[in-house]
Amino acid sequence: MERFSPPATSLKKRISPPIAWNLGLTSKDPRIVKVILLGHQGVGKSALAVRFATKRYIGEYDCSIERIYKVDSFLDAAWEITDPPGYLPPPSELKLRWADAIVLVYSVSDRVSFDETSRLRFLVSHARKTRKVPPIVILIANKADLTYTPGERVVSTAEGRQRAEEIEAHAFHEISVRESVDQVMAVFTDIFKLLTELPGNSGQQTSSFRVRASTDGTLDATVRGTLH
Repeated sequence: MERFSPPATSLKKRISPPIAWNLGLTSKDPRIVKVILLGHQGVGKSALAVRFATKRYIGEYDCSIERIYKVDSFLDAAWEITDPPGYLPPPSELKLRWADAIVLVYSVSDRVSFDETSRLRFLVSHARKTRKVPPIVILIANKADLTYTPGERVVSTAEGRQRAEEIEAHAFHEISVRESVDQVMAVFTDIFKLLTELPGNSGQQTSSFRVRASTDGTLDATVRGTLH
């Protein structure tokens, strides 16, 4: 299957959000994987980033503040994760062009947040068209632990998979940031694999995408389709 190559790791203009969690970047200048998290307020974007960076779960955050998280001790790469505010306006074009991976997050207990991913698809589409090397796109359904609470879940797994197809995501994960650090790590492992498995100099976008679910911790390819 043909894949696209990730963009260069250098950046003329660095994004400097007001809050930065730097977890020890080394002087060896490892490869930097740049990720931006998008989604409605309260879906768990910040919790996802902190869970990945520290393995800890923290449930409450100020949704009006943009943060950047930095860590270099995962899969031989340094990571920069931008977590914009959960409120409007949407992130700037510069931030979308900055990212190697765009991660859209919604909550299975919040229909509004799910609908927001449909609106965000237009930002993703624009990012794909304005970059020589398009970013990979991951759709995350968070708060899967609420599946076991009657009346809490309002978005089904099938709907999530369908939305992933509609936005032409490269992967879909249904997870619980609160309950499973392994599922969180699987998301970022998938991002790394999708980037590193691609040809280094082709400059072409992949001709197909895969939708994955990690509710049980597995990464099974289930859907393929054509990217535009």
